[in-house]
Amino acid sequence: MNMTVISGNNMKFLMGENKTPEELVKFLKEGALFRSFPQVLERFYPGTDLLEVLGTGLSKLTGEEYGSLLRKARNWINGKNVPQNRETLFQICFVLNLSEEAANQVLGAASDTGIHYRNPEELIYAYGLRTKKTYEEAVALKEMLGKLPDAEEASGEPVYTVQVRNAFALVETDQELLEFFRDYGGKLGKLHYTAYEKFMELLGQLKKPEDTVDGVEERSYTMEEIVHAYIRMHVPETRKTGDYTLLQKLVRKHWPGERTLLQMQNRKEDVSRKVLLLLYLVTEAFDEVEEEEEACYFADWEEEEDEDARLEARIQRMDLFLDRYGMNRLDPGNPFDFMVLYAMKRFKRRWARRLKE
Repeated sequence: MNMTVISGNNMKFLMGENKTPEELVKFLKEGALFRSFPQVLERFYPGTDLLEVLGTGLSKLTGEEYGSLLRKARNWINGKNVPQNRETLFQICFVLNLSEEAANQVLGAASDTGIHYRNPEELIYAYGLRTKKTYEEAVALKEMLGKLPDAEEASGEPVYTVQVRNAFALVETDQELLEFFRDYGGKLGKLHYTAYEKFMELLGQLKKPEDTVDGVEERSYTMEEIVHAYIRMHVPETRKTGDYTLLQKLVRKHWPGERTLLQMQNRKEDVSRKVLLLLYLVTEAFDEVEEEEEACYFADWEEEEDEDARLEARIQRMDLFLDRYGMNRLDPGNPFDFMVLYAMKRFKRRWARRLKE
């Protein structure tokens, strides 16, 4: 199905009068359209031999038995599961001869985000796809470059992922790639450093509110209390999803809990797009948009009365926020993003209420 049709269908529901939660549930059951991993694959490889191409191509790249890979590919195409390993996702992209942009959408359909433009290995794969190299050539280039830095420099001005991505977009030759790594090597890493800083800032607003209650400064709140009040949102904690609908599985997948947030806080896991979106919505951190961007896009937004125009302005703000940290923009065809858009439309801008004892 055409991607524009999917997004248009879902945005049409959001526009106009605010929909009640009951209307939302009915729409999710009967009218909502969401793009799946196999739909994205079939969009970029519309041939009827997709299964055969995946089985043969991946077997050649990995040395894994053809029959085993054919069964895996059949499950992907039938929507039973998606590849969990990002290396496998990149291998699929090379096998299908996809462009860098198509690969970004394939990765985004199967995981929390698209190409990680701070991860040296993923940058090399993205460059390989951009310049039409084979997977083997990209791996050889990765090995030739040797051990690349995997930690952010502790000093110096922070470099946002969007800055890295913009510089990387100019790379067209192997020599330019080497020069790019010389210039940005110390600013790369498998963890989004600037996203981590924003994560800690937003989390801090929930942990230690600045205001007072009856003249007494509020205490600091635990991660467990924060997750229960703001993040859990009645999403079941159980890992068993056998009785869930496909939509429920898609929303439940990778839903952050206390352990996940603690792992991110301790830099054991990268800050996910989903967590950053949830914290952003909870704290309504619109004031972080640069002044020049605000003047360009959002003049007199506060006085805007039209609900649809307000939603469009909030989407632009959110997209700028996501751009800054190198994460995919809001997509109405993504189940989680659609729920975010619904929340943005239904609930007017306001700061989250304080945790209660």
